[in-house]
Amino acid sequence: MKIALFIPCLVNQLMPDVAVATLELLEKLGHEVIFPKGQTCCGQPMTNSGCYNEARNTTMKLLNSFKGVECDAIVCPAASCLVAAKENFHEFDNSPEAQAVIAKLYELTEFLHDVAPIPAFSKAFPHRISLQMSCHGVRMLGLASGSEFMGKPFNKVEAILEKIPGIEIRYPERKDECCGFGGTFAMDEGAVSAKMGKDKAWFHANTGAEYVVGYDPSCMMHLDGMIRRQQLPVQTRHVAQIINAAL
Repeated sequence: MKIALFIPCLVNQLMPDVAVATLELLEKLGHEVIFPKGQTCCGQPMTNSGCYNEARNTTMKLLNSFKGVECDAIVCPAASCLVAAKENFHEFDNSPEAQAVIAKLYELTEFLHDVAPIPAFSKAFPHRISLQMSCHGVRMLGLASGSEFMGKPFNKVEAILEKIPGIEIRYPERKDECCGFGGTFAMDEGAVSAKMGKDKAWFHANTGAEYVVGYDPSCMMHLDGMIRRQQLPVQTRHVAQIINAAL
């Protein structure tokens, strides 16, 4: 397939290795990957803060960078940024061109599970991981069933990773509870955010995992800070880095 990468500003500025891993794994799977120029923030910090005019300006710049781009899918390695982009695109532009962009938007693990599944992994990853199931992915993208629902449980992220030879997947206590980052919540309610992050980091470390693995870079950045400050014996990795290492 021909894939356009959507790399949010947080990934571009603070976690570029995640973008590189996403590019590499998609190319290893045989896809043609392009990177449309002019991309910028999804507008989430502005909408979270009630600054809708600023959000509109930023969102439209991002949306326009994908309009008219010939591709089969637009893939993003950040669940919360993808959700914000989708919502803001719907809010600020009802044109057919905007709807065509929205229809092609996929979070990375969503794409690898629903659209273009990985046929097989060529390398083992003999490590124990603790999965960080972040809020936006579970409750707004449907990457997994939330613990509050009574239906048949599912987890698309686990379904992908469990096929990697040698991997051992565990979950922290209260596995789909928020890590505390919450976008601008981490700035508006710093003490509460830090306590939530501290608890979540301990829950992950208590699984005995070597790595905390997640699909949302903002949550992983928050947890990484908590882990390093508490000197816990675990490291953080984005799911793209784990998949890329196993291909």
